[in-house]
Amino acid sequence: MRHILIDGTPVSRQMDGLTQYILNVVLRLDMSFRYTLLLRPNQCPERYLQKLKETSISIEEVDISPIGPLREFQFARYMRSHAHFDAAFIPSNQYPLCLRIPTLYVLHDLIYEQFPEQLGCLSILKRWYLHRIVRRGLCRASQVVAVSNYTYQEILKYHGEQFAEKISVVYEGWEHLLENQSFEELSTNLDFKNYLLYVGSSRGHKNLARLISAMQQCYNMLPKDTGLVIVGNEQMFSMKEIEKIRKMNALRKTVQLTGWLTDEKLAYCFRNAKGLIFPSLCEGFGIPVLEAYYYHLPLLLSNQSSLPEVAGDAAIYFSPTDVEDMASVISAFFENNDYSELIEKQDQRLKLYSWKKTAIKITQILQSIWDIK
Repeated sequence: MRHILIDGTPVSRQMDGLTQYILNVVLRLDMSFRYTLLLRPNQCPERYLQKLKETSISIEEVDISPIGPLREFQFARYMRSHAHFDAAFIPSNQYPLCLRIPTLYVLHDLIYEQFPEQLGCLSILKRWYLHRIVRRGLCRASQVVAVSNYTYQEILKYHGEQFAEKISVVYEGWEHLLENQSFEELSTNLDFKNYLLYVGSSRGHKNLARLISAMQQCYNMLPKDTGLVIVGNEQMFSMKEIEKIRKMNALRKTVQLTGWLTDEKLAYCFRNAKGLIFPSLCEGFGIPVLEAYYYHLPLLLSNQSSLPEVAGDAAIYFSPTDVEDMASVISAFFENNDYSELIEKQDQRLKLYSWKKTAIKITQILQSIWDIK
């Protein structure tokens, strides 16, 4: 039986989109191969770790960074002492340059190309490094997966048409949301009876600055006890944005920042929201689309990048760069109380996606990589 190495070092306790992707795909892989999954110590969420231990997947805890130049030395050192793998599955952008075996490589997005300023200090150098890693991965990998047609086109745009034939588009899934059904629902202290929900990071491409400005434009037109709840890391909010929220809330409570929430409390926020708003400028796929559909929430959505591809005709769209358009859509949303037709479309759209479908396609590609000439 062929032995496949799976790089799970990007997995973290903070259940971000990449962690969801890796764990949900790995747990559903066909066991026609022997797998070894690399994880950093104490980083895999406990409930997923227990599920992994119930499978035949071997788990190795390793001291390998998920990103950066140090990772290359650590991965190379590991491979020198573990030269028994027939292939590798690299489910993140961080392709280990030391690999010399057949490899399946997953690219999620190239956001750093459009928004290098988000890389912080030495952003030009970091962008060059990430570009180089991805290009080497594209050159060396036997097969490549892009998580959307948008990401596929971005790969060709920044790295060339010569890679087109080795790239397959494989969408993501949503069944991790079923886990929340087993939790006892815990309420959280929310300031509004009716609210739009945003869930995600505060990184620049998420476009929260314009969302806050849109709320500022329309809050006088909103019904009482109505506002915006932002769930996620507040670390990348600017002082200007925080001050704008403070001034708005001093006149009338309009925006609530909750920080990160437990899965139980997040499920409560979803189940009690009026709708979900996602104003992102750039997404590789867009898991929040599927989250809205799963929780039967009307979705107010940016019309850019992969989002229309994933959401189809089951969302209410706005231009994420036009604050007035966003404010108009928000105001109109709260004036309408019947979204039953939209919810029906969402239910049908959700059937197109599944982590099981993702894992089946990944397994099929893994089975084919030895046939690549």
